[in-house]
Amino acid sequence: MLRPTRTTGGIAALAIALAVIALPLQVPAASLAAGSLALFLLWRGWRFEQDLSAVAASVAVERTVDRTILRQGAAATVRVRVDLAVPAGFSVRVRDIPPAVASGEAPLVLPGATATYTVRPMAPGETAFGGVVIEASDAFFARDLVFRRFAEPQIRVYPAGRAGSNGGRGAGNGDGEVDRRTSLAGQGIRGFRPYRQGDDARQVDWKVTARRGTLYVREPTGLEGGAPLIAVDLPAHESDPETFARFSMAVSGAVEGAINSRDGCSLLVVANGEVVRFLPQTQDIREALAVLGGLAPHEPGAPLYRSPGPAVLAVRARAARRGGREEETAYRERLGRILSCSAELSPAPFAAAVRAALARTDADEVRLYSLLLPGDNSHLVQVVHEAKVRGMRVVLQAPAGAGTIPGVDAVEVL
Repeated sequence: MLRPTRTTGGIAALAIALAVIALPLQVPAASLAAGSLALFLLWRGWRFEQDLSAVAASVAVERTVDRTILRQGAAATVRVRVDLAVPAGFSVRVRDIPPAVASGEAPLVLPGATATYTVRPMAPGETAFGGVVIEASDAFFARDLVFRRFAEPQIRVYPAGRAGSNGGRGAGNGDGEVDRRTSLAGQGIRGFRPYRQGDDARQVDWKVTARRGTLYVREPTGLEGGAPLIAVDLPAHESDPETFARFSMAVSGAVEGAINSRDGCSLLVVANGEVVRFLPQTQDIREALAVLGGLAPHEPGAPLYRSPGPAVLAVRARAARRGGREEETAYRERLGRILSCSAELSPAPFAAAVRAALARTDADEVRLYSLLLPGDNSHLVQVVHEAKVRGMRVVLQAPAGAGTIPGVDAVEVL
C-alpha cells in the first residue's frame, strides 16, 4: 500500500485549500491549480509504481546459514545479501525475514551490503525463511514490498530432548539423523553444518552427508557453552618473520572462524605481563580484525616482570611454619607472618586485569595462541591459572616443539 510522504501531504493540503476557495468564489485559476496539483500527484503515484515494478524485477537474494540442521534453541548465524537496481531518486533499504518459529531480528541494510544476524529456532520440524522486505521511497511516496519466494535454505530443527540420541532407535519418519554412539559418551549433538577445510574428519556424519549430497559435520552440545575466548600472546622480541606471519594468520583465521560458526567471540591480547587489547563478546568480524590489525612483537613495559601471586605467597607462608630445629622456630614464625602480610597486600595487577577480562565473557573455553619463545612465560601461567579458577578449558596453540604450559588441557600445533 502506498504511503504519502510529508511533501505529498503538503501538496494535497494545498490542492484542497485551492478547491475550497475556488468553489464558493468561482475563481477559475484556483480550480485549475487544484486540478493540476491533483493530476501531478496521480502521475507521481503511477510513476512510483512503475519504478517499483522495475525494482521488484531485479531483486536477487543470496542467503547462507552456517548450520541448516540444528537442535531446538541452538543459534545459527545467517548472512544475507540483496542486490537490485535502484532507480534515480529512489531510496531503498532491505531486511531479511527470519523463520516464523525463530527468535532473532535482521538489520536494515542498503542493497548490496551483507547483513549478519543470529536466529534461534524455538520449535522442531522443517522451517524456512519468510523472504525479504524491501522498503522503497522517493520524495512523494513510500511502500514496503515483501518477497516470499526467497525462502531458501530450509532449516531442520530437532527437539531439544532428542538431540544426539533419538532414543537409540530410528524415529520412523527419517528425521533421526544423529550419531547414536554419542549417547554412550554422555554428549549430544548440537547440530550439523557443511564441512569446511580443516574440520576433523572424524566429525563427518555420513548419514546426513548421504541425504544431503555434500559433507556435513557434527557439532557436539559441549560447544554450546558460550562464545570462546581467544587469547593471543605477543612475543617480546623480534622472531622469525615467516613464523610470526603464520602465527598472525592462524590467529586471524581462528577469530574469523569463531565468529562465523558461533555466537561471536571474545579477544584478549597480552604481552609479557600486560593486557594490550581486550574485546569482549563481539559478533562483528570487522571490529575483531581491527583489534588484530597491526599485531607485532610488543616491547614490554616491565621487562623483568614476575609476580608469585597471593596464592603462592600463602603456600610459602604455611611451608615456613612447618618443622625445623628449635633455634629456627622464631625465624620461621616471623617469616611466615611477613609472607602472610605480603599475600594479603599483593595486588598482582596483571592477574587482576586478566580476571576482570574473563569475568566479562561467557566463555567455557580459552584458546591460547603463543609462540612460546625462550624467556619468561610466567604471565601465561597466570592466564591459565585464572581460567582454571573459573572452570574454563584451556587449549594451547603453539608451534611444534615449542613445549607447553602447566595446567593446559590440550596442546595443538599451529
